[in-house]
Amino acid sequence: MPGVQDAERLARIYSAQARTYAEHWSPIIRTAGRRLLESLPSREAKRILDIGTGAGAHLLDLRRLAPHSWILGVDRSAGMLELASAHGLPLALMDGMDLALRDEGFDLAVMIFVLFHLDDPVVALRNVRRVLRPGGMLGTVTWAEDPDPQASRLWEAEIDALGASDPDPIPRKHELMNTTDKVAALLADAGLTPLRLWLERLEHTWSVDSLVALHTGYGRLKRKLDSLDPGTREAFLGRIRGRLAALGPEAFHYRAITVCSVASRPA
Repeated sequence: MPGVQDAERLARIYSAQARTYAEHWSPIIRTAGRRLLESLPSREAKRILDIGTGAGAHLLDLRRLAPHSWILGVDRSAGMLELASAHGLPLALMDGMDLALRDEGFDLAVMIFVLFHLDDPVVALRNVRRVLRPGGMLGTVTWAEDPDPQASRLWEAEIDALGASDPDPIPRKHELMNTTDKVAALLADAGLTPLRLWLERLEHTWSVDSLVALHTGYGRLKRKLDSLDPGTREAFLGRIRGRLAALGPEAFHYRAITVCSVASRPA
């Protein structure tokens, strides 16, 4: 079953890289998620579901926005949930494709940078529709554009020249949801009513140290780095810092665009 195998592999990868993700990547993308959450009627919701909660960064935002709501975070990665447990909110180890939750149990659900990881986005959204009460709402964030900055492209070109490869590439379905029209179509196919869709810019400027910490601890470039023998890896890391230090600030500027959506389950 390829879908199940992909989900298990994704969970294993995220568990192994959870701490670096939480320290160096989650704070960057949290900005886009927070913008979505602030557009939702969180305070009115009695029960909220955060699907793909990861290390739980958005649990804190939800608690701030909905101080009297019961909030549940679910994720497939045990390593991520271990970090999320520090926030003191209910958690469950659960696949977004197979929510083991009762029908019509939630007023609000969010899927922030999650939908493109799931084997069948429409099936996943239908499952979310099932657990929402009639009139309940769903908020999502996906990528429209997620280009690497120049410094990351230099890192990858140099490591590829050494014969590095990603032994465990993560399948993503960005092309199915990288425009507002595509996301609206997925929501409608799942029986949800799109209410609002928009694009948000996401920008961040890395330092040499923070970019090195990211690429040595999380993501595709970390997996490529790990594919090198120890001697080659050490020599590369010693050399790449000098190459990065010679670049100007613009080379470290990350510019992405996200697709945000709000939909409802028909009453």
